[in-house]
Amino acid sequence: MKSAAMQNLFFPVLVTFTTILVSFCAHAGEPLFTAEYEGKYSGLTITSTRQLEQLDNGKFQLNSVIKNSFASITEESQFTFDEGIMVPQSYHYKRKILAFKADENFRFDWPKATVYYEREDKPEKNREFPLELGVLDPALYQLQVQRAVAAGHTKIDVTFVKSSKIKTLHFKKTGEETLQLGDKSYQSILVERDNRDDDKETRLWIVPDLNYQIARVEHVEENGDKHSIRLTSYKSSANLSKVLYTAAKAQ
Repeated sequence: MKSAAMQNLFFPVLVTFTTILVSFCAHAGEPLFTAEYEGKYSGLTITSTRQLEQLDNGKFQLNSVIKNSFASITEESQFTFDEGIMVPQSYHYKRKILAFKADENFRFDWPKATVYYEREDKPEKNREFPLELGVLDPALYQLQVQRAVAAGHTKIDVTFVKSSKIKTLHFKKTGEETLQLGDKSYQSILVERDNRDDDKETRLWIVPDLNYQIARVEHVEENGDKHSIRLTSYKSSANLSKVLYTAAKAQ
């Protein structure tokens, strides 16, 4: 199969799961959480690892990698908190699909209220956007969904910057379900994206007993193609709830 065909086959689903779900830093203490996922797409296994760490400089770093036999996507997001609100500082995104590679960065200049998008391989795509408190990077919005669910919200709006625009996604709590993970059953909160521009469907299963971790993601394309990924391993620090959820109502 040609490289372009492989890119067209795997890139959309990898982007979907990487955006929903997020290289590990040597200058950090114990991870606040490490979550591992596995799913299937076109008969091939997709694996993902997502980890949150607190760095020595006081910042937090969210990392993820998602891959299969032919492709990989990695993200690194650094952020701080301002009175309970997540404030992104930098975001780095790399993808590789056979011979195709891309390297993208967002730089958040808060004193200038500007975020800069920079693409190393295609500098002509570089651009900048106005910035205000509450705007997240592409990796942080799913953390904010978790924080909002933990705070008891049933309708959730999250705003984040993309390469081409500032985008707001709308989610709503639609119920609760028992979710089987390995040999254990958990009560989960089902959150669905309220799509207003297309017929795509995205569902998230969030487990309160696992620190409101996203435990399952299901995405349905407009043509009916369905992809899902499920939590297979989870470890967390005793400090996670205090750090991530104490001030969740502020955002």
